[in-house]
Amino acid sequence: MTTFEVLPQGDYSLRESAGFIDAWHEAPSEGDKSEGHLHLAFLTDGDWTPAGVCLTQDSSGHVRGTVYSAARVDDVSRQTARILSLDVDGRAWPEVGQRDAVVGRLQRMFPGFRPVNWSNAYEAAAWSLVSTRISMRQGQGIKERMCRELGVSIDIHGHRLFCFPGPEALVQLKSFKGLFGRKIEYLNALGRAALARELDTERLRAMPQDEALANLRRLPGIGQFGSQLIRLRALSAVDELPTQEPRLMAAIRDAYRLGEEPDVSRLDEIAEKWRPYRMWVAVCFRRSVAGGAGMTHSRAAG
Repeated sequence: MTTFEVLPQGDYSLRESAGFIDAWHEAPSEGDKSEGHLHLAFLTDGDWTPAGVCLTQDSSGHVRGTVYSAARVDDVSRQTARILSLDVDGRAWPEVGQRDAVVGRLQRMFPGFRPVNWSNAYEAAAWSLVSTRISMRQGQGIKERMCRELGVSIDIHGHRLFCFPGPEALVQLKSFKGLFGRKIEYLNALGRAALARELDTERLRAMPQDEALANLRRLPGIGQFGSQLIRLRALSAVDELPTQEPRLMAAIRDAYRLGEEPDVSRLDEIAEKWRPYRMWVAVCFRRSVAGGAGMTHSRAAG
């Protein structure tokens, strides 16, 4: 086991992150003391090594991670920070709520919250393909079965989690219960793209918005909605806005007492006060309405 620490820049609550993905639990730690934990299991960027990490937060705000796998601690630390939005300077986040009373109410509703991102572009793309044309509940069930049947399990001090299967497994996939149409074909292509390093999260993250979205849309089965989902919630485009999310538009209409749902131009106008955290505000809106954030991050547990 190897440990690392992350000091958030600005207010942050690990418990809020865990609540967002329904993954907070009380479990014994060293010395038999019970405390709150967030456990994550994911594949590391690039080499797809299964990684498990137990995360806690002390009274000073420091987040401590203990790695339960052979993955390199620096890789796990860097990726964990990206997943939890801890690689973002959040010190100006309270100012957004001071400029916009609606955002201020959201911040009080979710104190210390930051969006939890997908572990990488690969898994976000797989979710987009699996969940197309079915309910989130159905998609989550398929994804959890894929984790258990095709992924690697990791024991995090007695809590067994399963990673999403690596690209080698997707390349070899012939069929899977619940996947219909061309989904198997699309997942095969996704696995090949990942192995060819065409889906490197940090490389895509460094691209301008239009270039990154165009690259993502080259993946078979990934359209406008899927590419934007990956861009915003795996590449962590903190100051960009979703335009393909109808529930978000309905939530904004109600919060700002508009006569109708805003179009893109009106959304841009309203969101000007949200800078430089426009995506964070959008996720808070989605979290505040029925149906949650429109994505699911939890891992299948043993």
